[in-house]
Order: sequence, then C-alpha cells, then structure tokens
Amino acid sequence: MQGISVNVRSGAAPLVRLHLALGLVVGAYMICASWMSQLHGVGVGDEKVGALFQGFLIRVPQMIFFVLFWRLLYLSYVVREPNRVSAIKAEVRSFISDRERIVWGFVATGIMAVFLIAFAQFKNLIPTLNPFDWDTRFMELDRFLHFGQLPHEYILPLFGGPYLLSFFTGLYNVWLFLMYLVLLIACFLRPDSLVRMQFLFAFVLTWAVGGNLLATLFSSAGPVYYGLLGLGDIYDPLMQHLAEHAETGFVTVVELQNLLWQFHTMENSVNGISAFPSMHVASSVLMAIFAFRWCRLAGYLMSAFALIIMIGSVLLAWHYAVDGYVGAAVAYLSWRAAGWLVRLPILGGTAERT
Repeated sequence: MQGISVNVRSGAAPLVRLHLALGLVVGAYMICASWMSQLHGVGVGDEKVGALFQGFLIRVPQMIFFVLFWRLLYLSYVVREPNRVSAIKAEVRSFISDRERIVWGFVATGIMAVFLIAFAQFKNLIPTLNPFDWDTRFMELDRFLHFGQLPHEYILPLFGGPYLLSFFTGLYNVWLFLMYLVLLIACFLRPDSLVRMQFLFAFVLTWAVGGNLLATLFSSAGPVYYGLLGLGDIYDPLMQHLAEHAETGFVTVVELQNLLWQFHTMENSVNGISAFPSMHVASSVLMAIFAFRWCRLAGYLMSAFALIIMIGSVLLAWHYAVDGYVGAAVAYLSWRAAGWLVRLPILGGTAERT
C-alpha cells in the first residue's frame, strides 16, 4: 500500500472545496456539451441516456460480487485469515457505517455520471464537427514508426490463432466492466484521500482531452473501417482473418464492428466510432497508475491488462498503434496534471508527492 494514505488536510472545508471544484469542472463541461449538441442538432436522447444508465446499474451487482470475491481470495491466500467470512462481514459493516465515505462516495458518483453523459454528447458530435479524415496519415505514421511495416503484420503471426484472438477479444470486452469498477471503487474510497481525488480529476482530463478534444481534432475511424471509408484495401488481409475467425464460432469482434458501422450510417444514432487516441489504452494505463498507488500486485495486474489491451487494439483492427501510444501519454500527463491540481493550497491539498 502506498499513495492511498496521502490525505487531504483535516476538516470538512478541503473536502467541500475539492468536490466543488470537480463538480464545477464537470458542470461547465456538461453545459458546453449540451450547448454544442443543440447548436448542431446532434444529441444523445433521454432514452439513450437511460439505456447507458441501465447498463451501468446491471453491472453494479457484478461489481459487488467481484469485490467480495477478491477480498475472499486475499484473506484466504495472502492474509490467511482463519475466519474469512467473519472478517468480510466486519469489513462490510465498517464500510456501511462510515457515513462520511458513503455520502461523499455518492456525491462523487453523481458528478462522474454527469461527466459520462457529457462525454457521450461530445463524442456524438465528432463526425459532425470533423468527418473522419486522418486515417491515411495515421496508417502512414504507423508504417514509418514500425520500420516500413504495419504493426499488425508483426503481431498477427504471433497472436492470430483462434484461441488467442478470442482471448484478446474477451479481455477487450471486459474493459468496460473493469473501468466502471475502478471508477466506482475510487468514488467510495475514503474522501480524504488525495490519490482518490487525483484519479477522479485525471479520469475527467483523460476522457475530455483524449476522447473529445483530440478525437475531434484528429478524427479517424480506425483500420477496421479503412476500406469502408474508401481509402484502399491495405487492411483487407487483417479483416479477412478476423472474418474467418468469426466463422469458427469463437468469441469475435466482427459482429460488434459491423453493428457500430450500422449505427454510424443511421440518422439520429449514437456515434460509437473514434480511433484516435485509443481510450481503451488511455483508461487502462490510467487504471494501472492508480492501482500502483493502492496495491503493488494490483498495479502489476493492471499493467499487464493495459499491455494486452494495447496489443488487442491493433490485432483486432480497432486502432492504429499510434492511437495507443498517444492514449498512454494522455493518461500519464492527465495523472500528473491532476496531481498538481488537487495539491493546490486553495483546494486544501498538500504538497506530498504522488
């Protein structure tokens, strides 16, 4: 255990200031997203927001089970607690009775829910503000950075077997659940943890700067849609390999990729296509950085997960390799910027290192 013990200065005022600052940033972001959506006539309807919220609620029981199961394994094989069930019951009672943690946890969860809605509104605007026009340049940059070959040409012979493709696809599908889980854990950590607040601010910065600003300025669809954009057949061998894998009955990405393109071509639909930078990689790197401040083992596991997501993003044709490189950089810089922000004396932070 390390940075989680770095706390906000004592007293309620610093907690109020930090959460108020986070709320003001997210509130301004939401107002801007709503204004832009109305201006361009492209919005995320109430029914779509409801579907996103329902999808999150469905995962909450799974998250609770995952946390309890993790604690059971930890108590069994690390602590070797003889009465594991009683220990877990005591932990649950302690958590529920911590009124300050519960109250600020729900406050943070509400703020982050508003942020995610605003993010979805901004993302839906990307094709309207800047239609995909950077794919060819990112393909050429990928080739330049990787000594004249495209990245998937290196990794497909290594990881292109049906079982490995399904493995990468499966973990790629786990990403959203894991991101929600880590975000919820962060919200309900002790509210006086500066690392908690640093993660929440970094989460907002990572997604706003990477997933909205950069994604709009350098709008691209990714290798999977390269041919559908009429840019050429350079990724056809990779797409053919993925299509053949889908026909075997293994876990596949092809159905989802086709569905997203159908949504993209429909009117008044939620846009789910944006390649640069890779927010899968960015968020996974951010979670790994945060995990190291919590538990070294968790940090190593999340780092391995981030690496798998990076490889999978190229192998499954979702992203150019440069998307992942920039995504990782955005996450790191957002973490550093958030660390500086939460330690500003005006917000009640301290000068401890992250």
